[in-house]
Amino acid sequence: MNPALDHLRVPASERCWWCGALATTEEHRIKASTLRRVARSEDGTVTPGNVFKKSSDYEATLHSLKRGTQIRWPKNLCGNCNNSKSQPFDRAYDVFEAFLVARIDELSTWARLDWETVFGTEWQTGARDLARYFGKQLGCMLSAQQLPVPDELVEFLDGNDWCPSICFMLYINPRAVNLHEQMTSEGDLHGLSGFVGLLASEAFQTADGVFSGVNYGYHIGYLWFIAEWRAGTSRHSWFKYQVIDLPRLVEAE
Repeated sequence: MNPALDHLRVPASERCWWCGALATTEEHRIKASTLRRVARSEDGTVTPGNVFKKSSDYEATLHSLKRGTQIRWPKNLCGNCNNSKSQPFDRAYDVFEAFLVARIDELSTWARLDWETVFGTEWQTGARDLARYFGKQLGCMLSAQQLPVPDELVEFLDGNDWCPSICFMLYINPRAVNLHEQMTSEGDLHGLSGFVGLLASEAFQTADGVFSGVNYGYHIGYLWFIAEWRAGTSRHSWFKYQVIDLPRLVEAE
């Protein structure tokens, strides 16, 4: 934990940050199915040693895809919230990941994304549940840092159609696109599709020291998933429209 955030923290709790029940489970920081995909050899076997992790406190191959602090958040969700309540979110993520991996060579050229091509006629539900998947991850990250989870986020996960203070966005990283193209040109059939992870996060506070915002970022290859919480704001997210832009990260060029 960064000591600079100590004055923003809330007391440690053994309760589920989502519903308040006793926290008994640990959520994967990167979905278990994604880790298995990355760890799968050409012959179909899944081996943790196929996954190399680099972070501020670890730089080596993984020993497990199922447990451990390197792949899971601390115990901060109850079994019901982490399983049955959030199953639709997990399914939406799985559908989108399969869509992205299947089109990893072409999606980088798209200027826009039509959610109906991903989720079909139920695109509104699918796109919203995809946002809820990353909203759940944001909540787990905040709880792990003993930072307060916004009430609006919990309400969104519980079924509200909109979470005004959190903006969910998609970006394409041009540098990563170039790397993907270089890898595939050199014979790597999968390119950057196996490069997944969390982006660096930032916390914000008001002039009088009140926690007021945070960034959560995740990527699969060159596609960045961003959730920005800014207290008291009202912004639209990717699930508000059937067709959305896929902007390029200017700072990455």
